[in-house]
Amino acid sequence: MNTLIWAHRGASAQAPENSMEAFRLANRQQADGIELDIHMTRDGHLVVAHDETIDRCSNGSGRIIDMTLKELLTYDFSNHMDGYRNIRIPTLEEVLHFVKGTRLTVNIELKSGLVTYEGIEEKAIRLVSDMGMKKRVLYSSFNHHSLMLIKKIDRAIPIGLLYTEALVDPQLYALRIAAEAVHPFYYTLAVPGTVRKCRENGIMVHPWTVNTQEHMTWMYKEEVNAIITNYPALALDVKKRLNKQ
Repeated sequence: MNTLIWAHRGASAQAPENSMEAFRLANRQQADGIELDIHMTRDGHLVVAHDETIDRCSNGSGRIIDMTLKELLTYDFSNHMDGYRNIRIPTLEEVLHFVKGTRLTVNIELKSGLVTYEGIEEKAIRLVSDMGMKKRVLYSSFNHHSLMLIKKIDRAIPIGLLYTEALVDPQLYALRIAAEAVHPFYYTLAVPGTVRKCRENGIMVHPWTVNTQEHMTWMYKEEVNAIITNYPALALDVKKRLNKQ
């Protein structure tokens, strides 16, 4: 079984999401890759966080786009998890520096929807290139216009189309905009033939929030290319057990 395990916002069930602690834990738990989300600060820094505001995951309040990096670093992003304190929001550069010393790949999700970040695509691409990480990064987004812009910048950069509701023939849509992968909410793969059709057309399938043993087993048996999960250690255990059968 060749399905890869990507840690969703790091090992986010056991450590604060999108934190260095979550990414380090994912690496220790032998994940194959990490998924993370990026926003841009008022002074142009790319930071790793899921929401456009810091209200849910920190002891602060407000929009990332309205704050400088220095301001953001004054808040605790421990996400109210027991055992964690003084967790700082990481920059994308900081995460890539860590990943460079591991075997992890990185799925960078561009958060450019509720808030539009002018130039975030170019800035991310430039940083990844400058750090020599181009071959280990894939970009995804629910904003498919953002992904199409990436392809205009460099057609060789791999992209994954994020979506929540089932699409009709997602493989054809992916082919039309030159996407290498689709990133569906896992349950949409209940539509018969979805994974097979993608595979036949050379489109990779990376379902997200595959978080239970039952759903992991289902996705492994579908032979998706990677699962994106909050529980990389559990995913590895399930994978090992299935490989022994």
